[in-house]
Amino acid sequence: MTNTFKLDILSPEGSVFSGQVSLAKCPTLAGEITILAGHTSLITKLSSGEVEIEQDGERKFIAIMGGFLEISENIVSIIADFAMRSDEIDEQKIKEAKLYAEEQLKKKDKISSEIAEHDLQKAVLELKVFEHRKLKNKNKGVKY
Repeated sequence: MTNTFKLDILSPEGSVFSGQVSLAKCPTLAGEITILAGHTSLITKLSSGEVEIEQDGERKFIAIMGGFLEISENIVSIIADFAMRSDEIDEQKIKEAKLYAEEQLKKKDKISSEIAEHDLQKAVLELKVFEHRKLKNKNKGVKY
């Protein structure tokens, strides 16, 4: 039995990750799930958070918002409403998006408020994943 499995992470924008991995930790509505090779079949809803992946001894992080997870025959598919690799997150852009969303929430327009609330949640999630990655890399000696 192999110690890896195929992982695909898709969002409306396209493929965010595809490859053989040895571990994936995913946020589900019931809590975090750790997936290893040979995991039993499963379909579940995802919550917002980060997917942690181990590939060739290296950890990678992907911010996701909602979606579904399917595990079948050593293939794991994540179809997320939103997904972004932590190495693609631009801290300054996210802080600006967060500030803009907060300003939009103050306008009290119902439709604008719903959009702004979603954008704010997305920005907060991206910042959380960015800071987590920054902390992990700082402990490894990587500088920003």
